[in-house]
Amino acid sequence: MKILITARHFSISDETRNYVENEIKRLLKVFDRIVSCHVILERIKNYEYLTEIILKAPVKTLIIHEKDEELTKSVDLAVDKMLRQLKKYKGQFKSKHEKINNE
Repeated sequence: MKILITARHFSISDETRNYVENEIKRLLKVFDRIVSCHVILERIKNYEYLTEIILKAPVKTLIIHEKDEELTKSVDLAVDKMLRQLKKYKGQFKSKHEKINNE
């Protein structure tokens, strides 16, 4: 999986970059066919952060937005939200392919 991290209106440290990459790698435990993931970290106003995750999976692109006062908390919330969406997508993906294989 290719991971791209972009920071808007501020710069992130290597420690924060590693934290984000490790959190994104959690998604592979749920669905291992992820093609790429683009994480956009944006500072809104002075003390608010927006995390946007754009994940490309086979046939579908999943997008998440999450906002919080702390950068790491906003990343955690976004990854948790993406995990829920991936589980739902995986169920739909499996059921479609099971129907095709049974026919």
